[in-house]
Amino acid sequence: MDFTLNEEQHSIAELANRILRDKLTPERLKEIEADPAWFGREEWAELAKADLLGLCLPEADGGGGYGMLEASVLLAAVGSSVAPLPLLATLVMGAMPIAEFGTDAQRAALLPGVIDGSVVLTAALAESLGGLPPVAPSTTAEVVPDAYVLRGTKAFVPAAHLAQRILVPAATGDGGSTVFMVDPAAEGVAVERQFGTNHEPVSTVTLDGVVVSEGDVLGAVGQGAEIVAWITDRAVAGLCATQAGVCESALRIAATYTSERQQFNAPIATFQAVAQRMADAYIDNEAVRLTALQAAWRLAEGVPADDALDIAKFWAAEGAQRLVHGAQHVHGGIGVDADYPIHRYFRWAKQIELTLGGGTAHLLRVGARLAEAPTS
Repeated sequence: MDFTLNEEQHSIAELANRILRDKLTPERLKEIEADPAWFGREEWAELAKADLLGLCLPEADGGGGYGMLEASVLLAAVGSSVAPLPLLATLVMGAMPIAEFGTDAQRAALLPGVIDGSVVLTAALAESLGGLPPVAPSTTAEVVPDAYVLRGTKAFVPAAHLAQRILVPAATGDGGSTVFMVDPAAEGVAVERQFGTNHEPVSTVTLDGVVVSEGDVLGAVGQGAEIVAWITDRAVAGLCATQAGVCESALRIAATYTSERQQFNAPIATFQAVAQRMADAYIDNEAVRLTALQAAWRLAEGVPADDALDIAKFWAAEGAQRLVHGAQHVHGGIGVDADYPIHRYFRWAKQIELTLGGGTAHLLRVGARLAEAPTS
């Protein structure tokens, strides 16, 4: 593939970065982080005003008609500014699946609100400390006349405290599952907020006899596994793109600091150990960026992406952690000062690494597929 963004994608990246970097000063970030909602409402409204929240939704629904590659460009801008915004949850885990699998009525009810910034969406896919969605969810959907009754617990749900709808996979018998659109304000839904390494609220959502109608089914009954796999692939690609933005800014901050900080009448960037550490960080940064782009591009083009996703996850976990550790290390003592910005990038990179899982598991999956592939 050609790793060069086209003119439109460059314009999208430039606009998103300009809005977020102008608005999200260190002081503004500190203000948002002190709020339990962890939500930059003003910045969210600015993205909506610039038509960026609906950019990757179909034109028929009032969106811009772009796809996963452009979504990854937006998410890289979010990572670059460590922006406390539910863009991954709302766009990639909520709106795009509804645009892909939803009925006309479902799309008309929710997507215009996403586009104008008034609706936040998310998906509750995980159920345990394993993180990844289970093949067969333990959450159940009991069939009753003209409705379903949901029972179960979902873990690590992003933006659940802000969402108007949560996409919830539940078992519907015969080993199959179905995805339901659940109103978190409905009777029987409990949202217990916890906080990630980067202070982002991730919630445990408990469903105790929650009644949903047939109109709340996303896609077809029994189509849950297909929809969850679709969402998971794009959520993983989105996390990798976010990590690429985190790494790019962490590297830029470290490069600026080492060029300006002097010891023995010379910039510390000229010291061999520092220069080597930053050179390694640059290599990791390019690997994180290019593998994230490749995964997003393959999903956008509809070609097999399993290997690309696992490779991107490896670099977003292992390479990114090396990079942000090195970026913080070259700062010395100021690197752990909460009034200096570099600490946010370390926390975000660690949160994404923990969400994706360790790099070894991803390489083992790539190796297993290679071993099973027929040789010529």
